Amino acid sequence: MVNLQDFIEKNGLFRTFKVNELLFAEFKCPMKEGKDCIWWHNNFFFYIASGETELISPQNRYNFKTGDFAFTKKGSIITQTKADDDFCELIIFIPDNFIRSVIQKHVISLPGLTSEQKSDTVIPLSTDEVIITYFHSLFNYFNSPKPPPKALLKLKFEELILHILSNNNNLLLKSYFKEVCKSSKPSIQAIMEANFPHNLTIGEFASLCNRSLSTFKTEFKSLYKTTPGSWLREKRLQYSRYLLETTDKNIGEVSFESGFENETHFIRLFKEKYGLPPGRYKVQYSSI
Repeated sequence: MVNLQDFIEKNGLFRTFKVNELLFAEFKCPMKEGKDCIWWHNNFFFYIASGETELISPQNRYNFKTGDFAFTKKGSIITQTKADDDFCELIIFIPDNFIRSVIQKHVISLPGLTSEQKSDTVIPLSTDEVIITYFHSLFNYFNSPKPPPKALLKLKFEELILHILSNNNNLLLKSYFKEVCKSSKPSIQAIMEANFPHNLTIGEFASLCNRSLSTFKTEFKSLYKTTPGSWLREKRLQYSRYLLETTDKNIGEVSFESGFENETHFIRLFKEKYGLPPGRYKVQYSSI
């Protein structure tokens, strides 16, 4: 599983501009056949400059093509399927504290949502001529021999947020920004419940929750009365039993989709928990 933000920043393959935690990136991704799971630790906007791709979140499946524009929440994991060979997108990583600072600076009032309107990890956004012109202007920076001044880049980040919030659409994003303004940290419970099947380390889960490792462990213990490792093992075993009882997936598929990297290790833990290896458990349950 790839941390998209770290991958872009550290491998030197992409053109980027950075101001503190703010990051502009031109991302070209001729993916191989198959699917890649990606995650990130800051919110980001993306604009598809060319090509198309498919993203699969825990709640939905999205097809994006040239000209589409969307936002993805921090502390999230999605699956990206094969992209076109000419696929190119502009990505803007924006931390919560910058979003809060812009909203507070301009005293922007934001709407709330009902529980039925809760937004997904991925939030598609409406585009207009201003947004299209905005992203095309960024290409001029990337094509220039000299990087733009950092003060100007910071203003470009602010400009994007202000335009989106002035648009009468994009209600889901406005409501999410309201949540951001209320809390400085995302919910550990919401992130863990959504992402436990993914095979991440405890340190990576801490990053998803925007906490240091020690703070994450302390808050997790206070919330769940157990350690992250014990909770993940129990949650994944429960989910694996559910898959065995309700699907035709084989043991390898169940092991992988429940978050276990090693099938042998999964079989041993499952037998310790439920008294039977998963294969025999599935046969016995089916006969009942």
